[in-house]
Amino acid sequence: MRGLMAVAAFVAAAAAQGEASATLSRIVFGSFENAWYAERRAAEVGEALGIATEVIGFDAAGFRGHRVVSSALPEEEARTLRDVAVRQGWEGAWLLHGPAARARMVRAAPEDTPSAPPVSEPVEPVDPQPVVPPVQVVSETTDLGERPLTLRATADPAEAIVVPRHADGELGIVIDGVLDEPVWAETPGYDAMRVIDPDTLVEPRYRTIVRYLYTERGLYVGAWMEQPPETLVARLSSRDDYINRDAFGLTLDTSGEGLYGYWFTVNLGGSVMDGKVEPEREYTAEWDGPWERGTAVLDDGWSAEFFLPWAMMTMPGGVDQRSMGLWVNRKVAYIDERWSWPALPFTGARFMSALGRMEVPGVAPRGELTVFPYAASTFDYVAEEDDVDAGVDVFWRPNEGLQLTAAVNPDFGSVESDDVVINLTARETFFPEKRLFFLEGSEIFTTTARGQITAFRASGGASQSVGARQTKESFVRPPTIVLNTRRIGGKGLVDIPDDVRVPGYEQSKPTDLLGAVKLTGQTGPLRFGALSAFEDDPELRGERDGREVIVEGDGRTFGVVRGLLESAGEGRRSIGYIGTILDHPARQAIVHGIDGHYLSGNGKVKIDAQLLGSDIDDAIDGQERGYAGFADALYIPRRGIQHQFGLDYFDDTIDINDVGFRGRNDIRGARYALGLSRAGMKRVRMWRSNVSYGRWVNAEGRIIRDGMFGRSSFMFYNRSEIRTEFNFFPARWDDIESRGNGSYRTGDRLQLSLAYGTDSSKPFSWSVQGGGFQEELDGYEYRGGFGFTLKPSDRFSFDFDVIYSHREHWLIHQGGRNFTTFRARDWQPKLAVDYFLSARQQLRFTMQWAGIRGTENEFFEVPIGDGDLQRRVKAPGEPSDDFTISRLTAQLRYRWEIAPLSDLFVVYTRGSNVPDRGYDTFGDLFDDALTEPVIDVFVVKLRYRFGG
Repeated sequence: MRGLMAVAAFVAAAAAQGEASATLSRIVFGSFENAWYAERRAAEVGEALGIATEVIGFDAAGFRGHRVVSSALPEEEARTLRDVAVRQGWEGAWLLHGPAARARMVRAAPEDTPSAPPVSEPVEPVDPQPVVPPVQVVSETTDLGERPLTLRATADPAEAIVVPRHADGELGIVIDGVLDEPVWAETPGYDAMRVIDPDTLVEPRYRTIVRYLYTERGLYVGAWMEQPPETLVARLSSRDDYINRDAFGLTLDTSGEGLYGYWFTVNLGGSVMDGKVEPEREYTAEWDGPWERGTAVLDDGWSAEFFLPWAMMTMPGGVDQRSMGLWVNRKVAYIDERWSWPALPFTGARFMSALGRMEVPGVAPRGELTVFPYAASTFDYVAEEDDVDAGVDVFWRPNEGLQLTAAVNPDFGSVESDDVVINLTARETFFPEKRLFFLEGSEIFTTTARGQITAFRASGGASQSVGARQTKESFVRPPTIVLNTRRIGGKGLVDIPDDVRVPGYEQSKPTDLLGAVKLTGQTGPLRFGALSAFEDDPELRGERDGREVIVEGDGRTFGVVRGLLESAGEGRRSIGYIGTILDHPARQAIVHGIDGHYLSGNGKVKIDAQLLGSDIDDAIDGQERGYAGFADALYIPRRGIQHQFGLDYFDDTIDINDVGFRGRNDIRGARYALGLSRAGMKRVRMWRSNVSYGRWVNAEGRIIRDGMFGRSSFMFYNRSEIRTEFNFFPARWDDIESRGNGSYRTGDRLQLSLAYGTDSSKPFSWSVQGGGFQEELDGYEYRGGFGFTLKPSDRFSFDFDVIYSHREHWLIHQGGRNFTTFRARDWQPKLAVDYFLSARQQLRFTMQWAGIRGTENEFFEVPIGDGDLQRRVKAPGEPSDDFTISRLTAQLRYRWEIAPLSDLFVVYTRGSNVPDRGYDTFGDLFDDALTEPVIDVFVVKLRYRFGG
């Protein structure tokens, strides 16, 4: 019956067409290395659909294979038949256009080929034989040279890939993404990927053939990716932007023991992502490497080329028979799937300890000296000052296990602006590092998984999918780190006289650095690092009696040492030490930390723990010592289930924030989270959920944080997604917000939110969110948001998001023991527009504004001896607490990547922080933010990499 329906649909389409189109097309039902397997698929398709099928040969960048196709048809008829085939279950069917659709018959497959999995043996030539319709075997005319490519499947990760070695001068490879050099046709290719996201682990619908070769200088990687051309998604972006598009990447464990490694991704079009990875799957993008890449669009998919210099990677010294871990992956955006070899889904227990193996004997990176001079010209329109500056960063790697980095008059001025953050609480906001000097080699100073912002993420089995457009997270847990390099060159320590007024933006401006030096390396099982930086004396502009004055302070000196002793094999065990010091005439802060790590042999159990001690000597507060410890455990009994446990102990005198970052001290508690995920359900493509509970108390035994939390997401087959969040906070004590003026109790709070996003692979996608949140005393906060992304081409994108909040009783500290609740409205729009002249030239405009109007509602004070907040009555003549906030940051930036890690920037940045304007409307507040900047800077900066 299905065959009759297919034929009827085919005949109806042919009749409607009237006459045959001049453009012929075929429907492709699969590709195989061995012709016999292709014949078997052709017979299955012909029987199921009742149509004539053929097997045609093809050449894809050096790989010879066989495609199962329909007869050559006019394009419209082929599209109709393809749609029928998809409805009948052949979901991977796609159209083949042009000359490839007119191939001629040259040979037939033998009938006695034994049964075996596809692509499990080399292609063998077959003598032409007559065949019986409807299955016909034909071939395209191709010229591959004298040596056909051998395709090797490596389904077993234990089977190492032995990479061919060549002399540096004999390859002649141009990294342009086109695999047309003869050496690629002579290099073995590998294809054994499986679908890992969603974690179905089924065979992908298209082939991915990867080849590797190396020289004394580095590793070359070439990949051909089969895919219907009309489904390709190419989008250019800034470096390390994680958006939905077609991509190919690989991860290299250069330690060879699952201890550390690097990851590299090239997206269709040429935009790149890279970074470092540590056990068991801690990825960071806080590293940029000087590697080369290229991509090309083909008639049957796309291809990519990499060149990865050995000199940019850390690896153990004294190794002749070098073996590295390997993981290759591919993102297919239009179906929102990720494929990989080995098949290591994000919901599984193991990653670095289960990578494939790659043998590259004799790799021993030579000593390398790299110099990064820079020159920058800056004009400050607010101060009406111009400045020309120059400096240099030097990276010296004498061998594969050691790197020394030094900076003279370093360029720590950022050409990127931080997000606008409105924080009216007593808690500090964390901002990530963006400066190259501190990012290079920074992974050795990260002591635990809590050093990553999303270390204890509620993902229910983390997914790397970006199939649906995302909405802004309501809460992101800040990290706990002993070294926060944003402290270096950050807000200075300056004693401001009582009769001098210094604006807040002036007090928070960064401090110039005189110099910095960093050493990282490895010897045997010991990895180590050291860092020292020296600040210039800060100068702040202030006002005394209407006259401008300069307030001077003393610069700080920072020092960090780190050592990590590791043992790998069956699992991982390691112990480390980190020490930091801040030295200043008014304050000296020393922190010691010992960290331990354990990973079981099967990867199902992972434990991280750290002990901390601080010794602070302050000119005003005197000397104080504090202690802390915490531990995190992860247990993954099977794919799709994760158990997470956390323990915390921080006494009330521990202080790591002079050089590190910690949200608060004086906290003891535990938390547990259960993550679940499931793929391939009838109506839901992927479901993820996380439920957790945690309770923490202070030294007095008072509950200061207590809550049950739940998050779920439902990804549908059209790649849209619904996300839900439920949080319940029982009554607790707040001992922070009064800034040392007592503690008070808050009531139960409930939070509910719902979000929806559409398929982000489409040229237009949108998302919406809404929720309700109980305030700490009474009333609710209602929040809604909307955003859209327009990407009409791979070179242009337009992103817009806006969040609106309406608060009924927003509790804000007003000084001393006083609090006020406010009725408030909060608008926060954000805009980003990108245009790419090429993958290496970008013009980007961003603007973010936050506008708040708060009207005083009720007045409270913390009672003597603590307790419930007590209502108070304002004294006659006491000023109103009404307030407005208007903060804006805007930037227009041109970036030209002249060469790897060599850039020209032309940047205009404008920012504002409008003083309280009482009853101004939002329109007036926005206009004032545009016209009354406190930051108005134009910068031209050139940074070029020499050496390597």
